[in-house]
Amino acid sequence: MRRVVDVWPEPPRRVGDVLEVAAELRWPLGWTTLKKGRRPRVWMRVPGDLPISETAVGDAFLLATLFGAMRLAGGIRLHARATAELVEGVGRLQALWSARRPDKYRTVGIECDALAPGVPGGGPALLTFSGGLDSAYSLHRHASAGRPTPPTLGAALMLHGADIPCGETAAFEEAFARSRRMTDSLGVPLLRAVTNLRVVKQNWTHSSNTALAAVMNLFRGRFGSGLVAVGYTRAESLAWYPQDVTDLPLLSSPAFPVIGDGYETDRFEKMDAIHGWPAALENLRVCYRPGCYARNCGECFKCWIVGFFALLACGRPAPFMPRAVTDADIRAIGRCRDAVVLLRLNQLVAHARARGVRTSWVIEAERVLREVEESRRNA
Repeated sequence: MRRVVDVWPEPPRRVGDVLEVAAELRWPLGWTTLKKGRRPRVWMRVPGDLPISETAVGDAFLLATLFGAMRLAGGIRLHARATAELVEGVGRLQALWSARRPDKYRTVGIECDALAPGVPGGGPALLTFSGGLDSAYSLHRHASAGRPTPPTLGAALMLHGADIPCGETAAFEEAFARSRRMTDSLGVPLLRAVTNLRVVKQNWTHSSNTALAAVMNLFRGRFGSGLVAVGYTRAESLAWYPQDVTDLPLLSSPAFPVIGDGYETDRFEKMDAIHGWPAALENLRVCYRPGCYARNCGECFKCWIVGFFALLACGRPAPFMPRAVTDADIRAIGRCRDAVVLLRLNQLVAHARARGVRTSWVIEAERVLREVEESRRNA
């Protein structure tokens, strides 16, 4: 085995009213050299009353360091016990990513102090909840009248340190309050966790599902599975964001399955499903623009697309946006030529046609898509 990253998890310790679960890391490369005699330290803080097993801690830090190790090291030496089925799944996950992005990742060896078979714990599901459209749809789907029976939703979890940096405390509190108005309206508890996992050198777009699974594993003493709201249908995901289909099963074990939720609907259909839910229409947070962590800027492609979805679904401008979308926004969307944004624009036009909507923005969107198609043919 080539040079490895050593991971030393620590027992959970009380910090105020939360439990901190941490690990010291020793990387083989210079960017993580000792600072003031201390090794780099990664931590996750969760509610103080959670029962957390040694194996759950080991699994969490195996997942938390995986993408960094694939990029920077030749292996992981985990000084803890891990779940055998998770280690096997992570091995298969590495093969996917080393084939998918050989410029960034390679398969690395994994050594653990001990392995234990995964034992199902039972209990309700835990849903990761950002306050965005995908997670709002999943919450509504599982907590509203007429919901499917399995899985029973026990709580939602909002992670500080994911899209909102862990140093942005005030912004997270504001975003958490918006999310809580949604979860409270359906009688679902909203839990919180915070982590500095993003200090590990990684591409967050690639590793976000793995990081969410890492944190959720610490909750498995109370919850039987974790739900991750996905942003694409299964067919769209395989074309545009395959990790939502391929990776989640490999982040699972019998001790804690991690399940993608929402493959059955496209993005507009999700907006349409929640258009009669006042708490969502007032509080959705869909913008990840830096500096807009607790609100929607109304001036980026994501805000515009979701704004048009809401306009079509509700027949009026979205209350969660700072302004109404316009025909000029359609033209700006067309100029960006981003493949995923244009996928959403095609989606929007298809649903508008199906509903017989022929407003000026629909006509403008059709014109933009024709121009894009012509430019592709002439390229």
